[in-house]
Amino acid sequence: MNNSTKKPPVVPCPNCGTELVWDTSNSYRPFCSASCKNNDLVAWANEDHAIPGQPLEDVFSEDLDRNY
Repeated sequence: MNNSTKKPPVVPCPNCGTELVWDTSNSYRPFCSASCKNNDLVAWANEDHAIPGQPLEDVFSEDLDRNY
């Protein structure tokens, strides 16, 4: 099968789960809409989402506590 004839994959929106075609016609990728994109941004800002690991504040305060 030629790559130009392949159908783009269908993926779920990470916010609401609505299935959407993953192609350049969707300017909100990987989200299905501006609303879902904005909801995700708000969740990050409210710290509802987080990347696992030691918080940066702890790392910085440890550096400040050291006597160099």
